Amino acid sequence: MIEARKPPIRQTGPVAWARRNLFGGIADTIVTLVGGALLVWALYSLLTWVFTGAHWEQVWNNLKLFAVYRFPTHLLWRPFTMVALVMFLLGIGAAGDKYESLIVRGVFRWFMYAAGALAVVGLVFWPSVRFGWLAVALAGMAGLGLGTVVPSVRRLLPWLWGASVVVAFLLLYGVFEDGPLVRVSTRLWGGFLLTLVLSVVGIVVSFPLGILLALGRRSDLPVIKVACTAFIEVVRGAPLITWLFIASLLVPLLLGLSDPDSISALARSMVAVTLFSAAYMAENVRGGLQAVPRGQVEAARALGLSGWQTTLLIVLPQALRAVIPAIVGQAIGLFKDTSLVFIVGLFDFFNVADVVANQPASLLVPGGIRLELSLFLAVVYWFFAYRMSAASRQLETQLGVGVR
Repeated sequence: MIEARKPPIRQTGPVAWARRNLFGGIADTIVTLVGGALLVWALYSLLTWVFTGAHWEQVWNNLKLFAVYRFPTHLLWRPFTMVALVMFLLGIGAAGDKYESLIVRGVFRWFMYAAGALAVVGLVFWPSVRFGWLAVALAGMAGLGLGTVVPSVRRLLPWLWGASVVVAFLLLYGVFEDGPLVRVSTRLWGGFLLTLVLSVVGIVVSFPLGILLALGRRSDLPVIKVACTAFIEVVRGAPLITWLFIASLLVPLLLGLSDPDSISALARSMVAVTLFSAAYMAENVRGGLQAVPRGQVEAARALGLSGWQTTLLIVLPQALRAVIPAIVGQAIGLFKDTSLVFIVGLFDFFNVADVVANQPASLLVPGGIRLELSLFLAVVYWFFAYRMSAASRQLETQLGVGVR
């Protein structure tokens, strides 16, 4: 009788993956066991400190400072309305069944998880914003429901997003001298609200500027080419902190204003951040333009397309598709670099932590609360940076750039 052979070793699944990648040999097994033990020990120590040794009271008591800094408390409904409006529009965009809707759906899902968690915490422990986050979560669900029931409303999304920019500005800055929409000076803006405003303005405005600069640098007209090249090289030749200094002094001078304070520090910072980002964006886009084979241009011209049609319909789509990772990397970097605005007297999310660390109640804590504040900042920055990176990977997969 022939003895039955042993079944083959399974080559798929987590066990097979671990055997192949973690325990492939004696050296791999030793490294895996030692590294795993160190990782478990480090995680245990960190979690023990987080839940039993850290002092989170000051972080909790200053959440309003971290969120909106000195924005008037009785007008907090205005930032909440702005966030609810954004979630409403994201909900409409997430309701579709096309691939682009899947990307928006991923972003919407993450933000809904965050809004839902904050709504629960607010209802139980946070009386000052008890219904604010609940309204944000409900607005997101309302947008998702509207987009599902009335699919045609998604065609209006570009216009709705454009209008939301105006509405958001009016909500934050105000319209009248008195009343619910009383003007709020930008000096009172700060915290994550300021980080978000600077990041969104810098990324959105610098994108078309960067494309124009990249096209100008490749122009056949010497004046345009030299001007664009000079701008890019000059701006890239100094750090952002230098341009924030220069913008705070140069912008009023260029506009012929005798009083530099007639233009808010926020506006001057926006100019510096946008132009700085545009210079780097231009180089990223130029890299994509150079990656497009010359034969594509010659084929387009042979078909009768004009120069602008060739650029807009043939070259630019391929160039931007090739540099998506670089553009997203720059956006994430800009999101974090906004912390440099402290140099012009603004207090963004990062710099509020310094204010909280120097409060009398914080100084009474043995050893201070710098570590708690740093961990809190890292988690919040990671949440948004990782979500941008994940959206980039989804977009690359959709466009067939590759899978990372």
